Amino acid sequence: MVLKIAFRNVFRHKRRTLLTALTMFGGFTLCSFSVAWMDGTYNNVIDMFTRNRLGHIQIHHIEYRDRPSLYRNIAHYDAVGRVLDDTEGVAAWAPRVYAAGLASVGTRTAGVQIIGIQPDLESRASEFDSKLDRGEFLVDGDLDLVVIGQGIARKLELGLGDKLVLMAQAAETSEIQSRLMRVKGVLRTGQEDFDQILVLAALETCQEFLHLQDRVHQVAVILGDFEQSRRLATAGREALSDVEVLSWQEALPELQDFIVVDDGGNYVFHLFLFLLIGFMVLNTLLMSVLERRREFSLLDALGLSPGRRFMMVLLEAFFVALLASIAGFTLGYAGHYYLAVEGLPLDALVDMEDATIAGVVFDPVMYSYLTLERIFQSIGVVFLLTMALAVLPAFRAARRGNVQILGSQ
Repeated sequence: MVLKIAFRNVFRHKRRTLLTALTMFGGFTLCSFSVAWMDGTYNNVIDMFTRNRLGHIQIHHIEYRDRPSLYRNIAHYDAVGRVLDDTEGVAAWAPRVYAAGLASVGTRTAGVQIIGIQPDLESRASEFDSKLDRGEFLVDGDLDLVVIGQGIARKLELGLGDKLVLMAQAAETSEIQSRLMRVKGVLRTGQEDFDQILVLAALETCQEFLHLQDRVHQVAVILGDFEQSRRLATAGREALSDVEVLSWQEALPELQDFIVVDDGGNYVFHLFLFLLIGFMVLNTLLMSVLERRREFSLLDALGLSPGRRFMMVLLEAFFVALLASIAGFTLGYAGHYYLAVEGLPLDALVDMEDATIAGVVFDPVMYSYLTLERIFQSIGVVFLLTMALAVLPAFRAARRGNVQILGSQ
C-alpha cells in the first residue's frame, strides 16, 4: 500500500516531480560527461607516452632503470618474447636497443638518441609508422637506412635520401664507432623534446654497430587494456625473475602522480557540484512535505503509522532519483558515445596548432572515455545523495499530525 501511494504521489504532483528530477538530471549528466571527458584526456596522454616511449610494460636489465648503460642489457630476448606470446592480455611487444650518440653532416652535428627496432614488431607495438611527416617507415632489411625526428632534420638540414654519419660508443671497445646511413623518413611524434634527438635504425644494424650481438636493452609491451598493466607486470615479475618488469605507472611515476592529483581535483569539483545540487533537492523535497501537512495529518488520523509515512517519502525520493538517473544516463551516454566515436575538434574552437603541455603536442581532436564503473559510480552518488537528503523531509512527514490543520481546511 505504501509503495502504491508513493508511486502515485510522484505523478500526482507533476510540476514538483519535474523540478526535482531536472535538478538531479542536470547534475548526473554534467558529472558523467565531465568524468568521461577527463578520462578520455588522461587516456590520450597515457597513450602518447606509452605507445612511442615506454610501453604499457617495460622489461629490461635489473639495474638498467637506475643507471642506463650499454652493458646492462638482456641476452636472448626471444625467450622473453615467447613468454609474452603466451600471456593473455598482451597485444604486442617490441625489442629495442638504446644508445646516445652524435649525428654528423659535414660540419654540422647534433646529439641523438639511437633506437634500434625490428620494424615488423615495432609497427604493431608503437605508432612511429603513423607519425611520418614525410618519406617511408623502415621495413625488414633496411640495414643502412634511418628514420629521424623532425627536429634533427631541421638542425642538420637533412632531406629524404640524404646521408649522415652516426657515431656512438660501442659496448666492447673504448673506440667511437661510426656508420654511414641514409634518411628514409622524417617523424613528427608530437613530443618536441623527442623529435629533437630521435633516430630509428634497424635492430640488426644497431647490434652490429654497438657490438651487442643478440642483446637488447628493453622489451616494450603493449596491452589490450592498459588498466591491466599493474596486474600483468606483477605476473611478469613472477615469470621472468632475471629481469626487471615495470608497469608504466612505475616507470613514469610523475605522470601517474599528475593524473592522481588532477583526478582528485575533479572529485573536489564534483563534490561542490553535488552539494549545490543537494541543497536544491533538499529544498524541493522539504517544501513538498510542508505543502502536504494536511495530507500527512489525514494519513495519521486514518492510522498510517509514522514509520510508513517515513518510508513513503523515501520511496517518493527513490522514484524521482530513478527517473532522473534514467533520463540523465540516456542523454549523458548519447553525448559520450558521439564524442567517443567522432571526437571534439578543439581546433575549431581555439588555435590548437602545435599546442603543447609539458612538451607534448596534443591531438586537436579529443575523445571521451566512459567505463561501466564510472557510470555506476555516478548513479550510486545520485541515489545516495537523494536518499540521504530525503531523510529530513521524511522525519517531518512522520511527525504526529496536527488535528487543527484538518479542522481549518
